[in-house]
Amino acid sequence: MLATKYVRCRVSPGFFGTELYVIVGDSSAFVDGSNVKVTRTPEEGKEVEGSVLAYVVVEEPDRALIELPGQAVVGGLRTWVPKQMLASA
Repeated sequence: MLATKYVRCRVSPGFFGTELYVIVGDSSAFVDGSNVKVTRTPEEGKEVEGSVLAYVVVEEPDRALIELPGQAVVGGLRTWVPKQMLASA
């Protein structure tokens, strides 16, 4: 089973009430809002800082390959991120 961690991201509203659009590195996805923590609720056309629950596929000393839990929009659901962007779930 893959480990889960929160990953820092930028967050915008999704198309439906329960989803949010998250951007992590070169990837973006629509994810269920229950998998996202935000400092404040994003408004239409604006981004806020947040973190998204992601699966850690591979960990290296300075980076990790993560998989986002949603529908990919740009790139794929998997992307490499610096380990500093990870926080315990």
